[in-house]
Amino acid sequence: MSSSKPVAIPEWMTSRFFVDAIAKALNTTANECAIEHLDVRPATEAGDNFVSIMYRVKVTVLLNGAQDRQIVSLIVKALPQMGLSEEIILSMNVFPKEMAVYTEILPAFEALYRERGVDVAFGPHCLKHCNEPTDIIVMEDLQDRNFQMAERQKGLDLEHCHTLLRRLAQFHAASAVYYERNGPYDDKFSEGMYAEKNRAMFEQFQAQHDIFMYETMCKWPNNGKLYAELMKRWGMDMFDAMLRITKSDPAKFNVLNHGDMWCNNMMFQYDDSGKIKEITLVDFQMCVWSSPVIDLHYFIFSSVRANLKLRELDHLISFYYEQLTENLTLLEYAGVRPSLQDLHSDFIERQLYGLSTAFSVFPICVMEKTENASIDLMLDQGDAGTAFKEKMYNGSAYVEQMGPILEYFYNSGAFDINQLGYQRPADVVCDQSLHLPLWLDQRFFDDVVVAKLGPCPPGERRHIRKVHIELATGKGDNYASILYRAKVDVLAQGTGIVESFSTIVKAPAKGVLGEQAAYLNLSSREIQMYRELLPAFERLYRDKGVSVRFGPRCFKVCEGIPADVMVLEDLTHGGVYRMADRRAGLDQHHTELVLEQLAQMHASSAVHVDQGNPLSSDFRGPKAIESLKKMGNQLFQPMLDSMLEFMASWDFIPADHYADLKQMATGVFDELATIITPREDRFNVLNHGDLWVNNVMYQYNANSDRASGVTLLDFQLCCWASPMVDLHSFLFSSVRADLRLTKLNYFLRYYQEKLAENLVLLGYGKRIPTLQQLHVDFNDHLLLGLISATLVLAFALVPDTEDASLDAAVGSGSDAGKRFQKQMLDNEELKSQLKLLLPYFRNRGVPRKGNLPLADVKQ
Repeated sequence: MSSSKPVAIPEWMTSRFFVDAIAKALNTTANECAIEHLDVRPATEAGDNFVSIMYRVKVTVLLNGAQDRQIVSLIVKALPQMGLSEEIILSMNVFPKEMAVYTEILPAFEALYRERGVDVAFGPHCLKHCNEPTDIIVMEDLQDRNFQMAERQKGLDLEHCHTLLRRLAQFHAASAVYYERNGPYDDKFSEGMYAEKNRAMFEQFQAQHDIFMYETMCKWPNNGKLYAELMKRWGMDMFDAMLRITKSDPAKFNVLNHGDMWCNNMMFQYDDSGKIKEITLVDFQMCVWSSPVIDLHYFIFSSVRANLKLRELDHLISFYYEQLTENLTLLEYAGVRPSLQDLHSDFIERQLYGLSTAFSVFPICVMEKTENASIDLMLDQGDAGTAFKEKMYNGSAYVEQMGPILEYFYNSGAFDINQLGYQRPADVVCDQSLHLPLWLDQRFFDDVVVAKLGPCPPGERRHIRKVHIELATGKGDNYASILYRAKVDVLAQGTGIVESFSTIVKAPAKGVLGEQAAYLNLSSREIQMYRELLPAFERLYRDKGVSVRFGPRCFKVCEGIPADVMVLEDLTHGGVYRMADRRAGLDQHHTELVLEQLAQMHASSAVHVDQGNPLSSDFRGPKAIESLKKMGNQLFQPMLDSMLEFMASWDFIPADHYADLKQMATGVFDELATIITPREDRFNVLNHGDLWVNNVMYQYNANSDRASGVTLLDFQLCCWASPMVDLHSFLFSSVRADLRLTKLNYFLRYYQEKLAENLVLLGYGKRIPTLQQLHVDFNDHLLLGLISATLVLAFALVPDTEDASLDAAVGSGSDAGKRFQKQMLDNEELKSQLKLLLPYFRNRGVPRKGNLPLADVKQ
């Protein structure tokens, strides 16, 4: 075994491995050939292939009892045993896809044309494939038939483009007919590189890559800095946009895209005069069922010669369309066909794929040959990776060609990746690692300025001089939304006076909570609270000469466009308001302030409804209860299950008590939905619904550490039910551990007295709930307290950590999730507090032994 060029030869690459492949290539049996020698070389040069290791193996074969000696050249593709890129390659199913294409799909496509008397060969003959000791495909060596690659750095001329588009149209047409006859392709072809399962991998490299590209593009000529500013904050929004545009639309024409259609994945055969005789495609590792414009964008913006790419763009699409139509007719395709106009529209709608190709594959095409080129080097975040990317993105040919390409996409609207209706730099100051939503730019604050400062005086003009944005909360302090602190400097141009103020921009959560947003109506609830209900409640008190403030002032509300967003007063600005220490818990004074504010809100809500003002279905009725139940089952049941796994090793929980807790956990959120459903014979209010220490801010007077006031935050889970929803949540999650049980009855009395006082003040027309009745209700709703003592208290006590997120809390599949769940659900302070709390609930009959009705439990 030898190699004309040094190459690491894997252990499995032996003469025995190639016997069956050689027999198939020579159309003989394994017994009639003996392999004498293997010559192994790299099959591609550095920079020509990134997703697999390719070997050219020249096999010397003895036939017919050593009377006939032949040399057979094979191409061997193997899964690279690498570091960074191996996970990506495996996640994209590249080898399972390619094996299926070579062994099943291409033969079927070619048979469709043979039925019509046309011979088409889409790729090389596959001679062997296997999964052990790794994924391996053995193919004929197309160089033996004088196939060769075009020179990637020059790009393809019109003749080569026509040849490729003709073959690509044949491939696409056959794929549509195959689908029509046989039904959908295997699931692995429904996703390409952009798939939800790959999100974490993309996110891992996104931040540093964005910084690198911004700094690089700012140095480009021809508006490079403008485009850098437009792309500066794309972050994972780009990934989300690519997810959308690469999905197939069942209402439109779809094909099996090659998925990696650049100049190195096609080979040409020429006659003696240099004219193209034949073309074949290679590397079917990225095939995906979607719009045919996926392949068109990829090909045109990676491989077409610079002087043709934009000038002949419409012609290339039209030429492809003619070939596609001709082959669909030949193969008697009966499905819905796109018109040429439809194809152009789809090309525009998915043009971000072309822009992405211009930043991913195109620089590889025009880059000079580099010995160490690899995916690992492209993904490397160290000095070597940076040096390689600098070579990729600063080559003179690439930078020069990107000027007109970026102008084309800018004029076509491609930089508006979230379809907000505009393409403009953000003009805000923020840390580059902070991926702000694309709508959060300087102009977003124009009407916020008016709301905060009032209308501009006649003859005066205001100018937003600076907007500085940062995250408003630390990890572990907020889970249900994303909060940004925006500090705005406004210049009065006539006087030169600069006014500064700070706001909180509240944006929808992403991840698991964002996925549940459709049924939860979190934003809808909170918008109604700020727009209608809180002002109405505060007005009830003003009418009685009392000033009450339930939350921060709201300066702006957006519904759906650009997203469900609110801009709120920043209560921390000036240092008057601040949060308490969630892990320390609240002392008696701070607890009383919250209970008094809660009693005021509850009383005003009861009076508001009693006066004939109906609440929407987001707050009241089956829809509200069902959404809360669904949230419990889908979001918090997994967290509760994890908590019980940790509890199994806690030595202070007796076995029978643990068994009761475990049995209680099954269907507990269905039971809670029944418990919180309001009863007409009991007192009900509009609950805050998520009342814990981090949804409260305290007001302090100058030079005093004693809180003088309080306001509530985050009205996303408000619901009409017993006030016990709020009391259980707050008292068992946020009160200091040494006061929680010892002062419990006092706190209930304090709340009831304030509630009665405010109901009388506001003229409540029904019976005032007695303290005794509140105690009964408290006991009847005690399961709420147990869930708060386990789950909400766990959020309050978790140490600060970068792993903190709702996704990590409710799912432990990732390393971050496992670490965070351990810190949150198995920390010593939580165990210390539950050691006191769990016996209290058990002695009160929660959970009920054996899940039996309380009356059947022997005391």
